[in-house]
This record gives sequence, C-alpha cells and structure tokens, in this order.
Amino acid sequence: MALARTAGGARSFLLYGGIIYLVLFVYGLVVPQDSAGNFVPLNSFDNILHLVLGIGMVALALVLTKGQKVRA
Repeated sequence: MALARTAGGARSFLLYGGIIYLVLFVYGLVVPQDSAGNFVPLNSFDNILHLVLGIGMVALALVLTKGQKVRA
C-alpha cells in the first residue's frame, strides 16, 4: 500500500514483483516436484499462474508508465 502513493513506487512494485514471479516460474520448471530441493511446493498450475502474473505485472509496469516521467 505504501508503494501505491507514487507512480514510481507502483511501477517498482509491479516490475520487481513480476520479476519474482518469473523467477518462481523458472524455478518450478527446473526443480523436480519430488526433489528435496523443491522447498516451495509448486506444481504445473502454480507454474502457469506465476508465468501469467509475472508477464502481466512486468507488462503493466512498462506500458502504464510509458511516456510519463516517473519519480520514485
């Protein structure tokens, strides 16, 4: 909620949150589900959700502030 006060904060939230979701997507693809390294219980539906959210958030961060002067 605090980042929503400024356009720069909202853009940062969308951009960095989207990147985190994309990293979770890649993690879900690389680490097998029955592996001990899968400390985040992910399945194929989670992978799809993280991909869609990551792309959507990064796209919104780039599109909604296009052509505007953004201050953090």
